Amino acid sequence: MTRAEVLVVGAGLAGASAAWWLAGEADVLVLEQGDQPGAEASAQNAGMLRRLAHDPVERTLVDRSARHIVDPGEDWAEAPPFRRTGAVLALADRPEALDGAAADLAARGVRIEAADPAAIGHLAPALDGAPLRRAWVLPDEGVVDAHALVTGFLRGARRRGARVACARRVTGIRARSGRVLGVETEAGPVSADVVLLAAGAWSRRLAAGRGLERPLQPLARHLLISDPHPMARPEHPWCWVDDAGIYARPEGLGWLCSPCDEAPLEPAPGPGSAGPVQALGRALAADKLERFFPALGPLRLARGWVGLRTFAPDRRPLIGPDPELDGLWWLSGLGGFGVSCCFAAGELCAQLLGGREPDWIDPAAVAPGRDFSERSA
Repeated sequence: MTRAEVLVVGAGLAGASAAWWLAGEADVLVLEQGDQPGAEASAQNAGMLRRLAHDPVERTLVDRSARHIVDPGEDWAEAPPFRRTGAVLALADRPEALDGAAADLAARGVRIEAADPAAIGHLAPALDGAPLRRAWVLPDEGVVDAHALVTGFLRGARRRGARVACARRVTGIRARSGRVLGVETEAGPVSADVVLLAAGAWSRRLAAGRGLERPLQPLARHLLISDPHPMARPEHPWCWVDDAGIYARPEGLGWLCSPCDEAPLEPAPGPGSAGPVQALGRALAADKLERFFPALGPLRLARGWVGLRTFAPDRRPLIGPDPELDGLWWLSGLGGFGVSCCFAAGELCAQLLGGREPDWIDPAAVAPGRDFSERSA
């Protein structure tokens, strides 16, 4: 494995999706630093398919991905990645904040219904008594198995000739005269015509080694799982009070929740980005659950983790060619919606690499060389 046309750095949701779309069109090699694919940010999320997003670019990526996630095809026949539960998105302080997004989804044909916040407990018992001012029900949303997604992507990519190597940590990008030559790994150099950075929290560091500064910031977030609770039924919709920054969904016999906290945190070199629960994160989650999920009563948050989500300043991903180094491409910065947008993100990357102009999104909106001076809505 000393050469490839396209060398993908990272076998999480982003890299695996890109390999799936590119395999058969190019000689693809995926290098993953961990012992198994999808063990970093891809394994640290809550797995909720959410189309009701503030940013129109995110909505476009997620809506296009959702068609595949719900009915992904033969590579996922052994382990379907999606379970429909429905979802409730609510607002406690800014009732108008998602009106435009909801109208956009309805125009796209997504089933979304405004609900009476005072009666939302009939649809989502966990939210009974919550101090909400606006709520929407999305009956076709659900929970995504990220491991099943990654496994299916790589199964299909291998079937079409892609190669995947784990425990191969990339330590740098090789280049000469403004052109990519490949990468350096702990086991030696690997040559490639194109290097695609899909390494999540490590992508910025790899580029910085070539003097390229890209504004990607890993942010740490808590996810916690409660002790068994009688309301934690598999059919209960996942629930998100968006402006309060708290979500919860059934996980096994308990509840998986997050206080949507964010703290800058750079990962150490090498695999392993998940961290232990901190007292402040646990306390923040407990406080928000008490206020916005009063029907659950006191929940003992028995275990959890701190995972990394990597963002650009405008919260949109970096997808496309680097403006300064020929042959360097990006598929990074998927933030907290990698599960929801991975199909479309990989598709867009493959289309652009193949010289095809997409008719469903403006590539400039996610171009790595775009203006980051303003945050998106």
